Amino acid sequence: MTATEDMLTRAKEAILGRLSERSIPTSLVGLQEEYGKVVGLMRRTITMGESNSCLILGPRGTGKTMLVRHALKELQSEFSLSHSIADLDSKMEVEGDKKEFMIIRLNGLVQTDDRMALKEIMRQLSREGEAEMDGTNTTFSDSLPSLLTFLKAGTRAQYPIIFILDEFDLFAQHTKQSLLYNLFDVAQSAEWPIAVVGLSCRMDALELLEKRVKSRFSHRQYYTFPMSTFKEYVEICQNAIRLSPSDFNATPSTMDNDDLNMEIDNDTRNFITEFNRRVEALFEDEGFSDVVQQLYDFMKDVRGLYRLCFQPVSALSVSHPYLQPSQFYDSRLQQCVDNKTELLKGVSLLELCLLIAIKHLVGREIITFNFEMVYDEYKEFMDMAIARGTSSSSIGISSGGAMLSSESTTLRLYKKAVALKAFEHLVNSELLRPADSGGKGPKEYRMMRVMLDTSQISDVVKKHRDCPHLVAIWASRAY
Repeated sequence: MTATEDMLTRAKEAILGRLSERSIPTSLVGLQEEYGKVVGLMRRTITMGESNSCLILGPRGTGKTMLVRHALKELQSEFSLSHSIADLDSKMEVEGDKKEFMIIRLNGLVQTDDRMALKEIMRQLSREGEAEMDGTNTTFSDSLPSLLTFLKAGTRAQYPIIFILDEFDLFAQHTKQSLLYNLFDVAQSAEWPIAVVGLSCRMDALELLEKRVKSRFSHRQYYTFPMSTFKEYVEICQNAIRLSPSDFNATPSTMDNDDLNMEIDNDTRNFITEFNRRVEALFEDEGFSDVVQQLYDFMKDVRGLYRLCFQPVSALSVSHPYLQPSQFYDSRLQQCVDNKTELLKGVSLLELCLLIAIKHLVGREIITFNFEMVYDEYKEFMDMAIARGTSSSSIGISSGGAMLSSESTTLRLYKKAVALKAFEHLVNSELLRPADSGGKGPKEYRMMRVMLDTSQISDVVKKHRDCPHLVAIWASRAY
């Protein structure tokens, strides 16, 4: 299947939109129960005029914001969203019984005090951003009573307002918590239907509220948690980079009105099918699965894998229209920077060989080792390399030991004294540490432990500038 430039442009826009969270995935994974409760609460506010408040709590990256965005998207498709009071009034006159609602979005990182939060509420209520209500009162001290009077004077027949408070715990740190007190008070006692939804990564956010504020909160709390299984993590990631026919639908900016509902052609459908098949194959690749598993074990935040996908998706072209596992290996090496790996990029070839020898010992479950064991492993490799290279490479003897010249790099079997100096340098760099603090005796026989993971040593080999091909093969060889 040959992909056209237009197909790839639309595919990249759709996938990058989901990876950057400008758009939301087509389905929720593992959050269906919480989603039903949140969307039900908002729907009752719109349809029944029931004022509500709730908190959605969970660690970062567990889907709190996505859950709310999904709920609002469903409500916008079911009802009509307006952007200002003037819009609501005009629509109510024209459409009569049709339900309308507004959304007020606040963020504790942006609105750092109640004055800024109130100003933002007034701006969103009035599209022109005037800090006033009905043309009166422009000072902060007058604006708050004006807003409260405006909300408390309403009835259940008024258009509902949904307040979304992101970083809710930061609003609780405002002086006297005046904004939260008044919003919860309106939700509890006034007739105007409002819903206050707070999002926070602090599980103790409710305990941050003053007693008078807490008494006006409904005490509804919904929790989100990291994915409990690796299967859920993979499913979320697959949903983000899969394509669907809706990703290729025409938009008003690109098509005439008569063509907006036009079906996508067979070539596009075939491209979507093949692209999704390649995505399935990508997650079945052993190397790529290892990368995903490492990210899951490390953070369980899908945004870590999203960042990994940016470069391969952006690189899609007519000549390479599908995602390849090798692209993700390169992207991981560039983005998943490890401090120890970066420290080792400049190690000598001898030190690199000693680390690979240690890797093989650890792979055979030899957790503690001494220099003699490491040197024997290194010498065994060099003997094999020299024996293999007798027919194609030149061998000589130097003051350091036997030497094998292969390609453009010289491999040398260094004497023990030289290798011991390199081993001590790794110890001084704290990449190796004594297995017991009270160990004494000759340096060659002191038991050590490595402070690197085997995957980190493999990354060092890949990033090393002058690593010979034989050494790279040795590093990737089974134990």
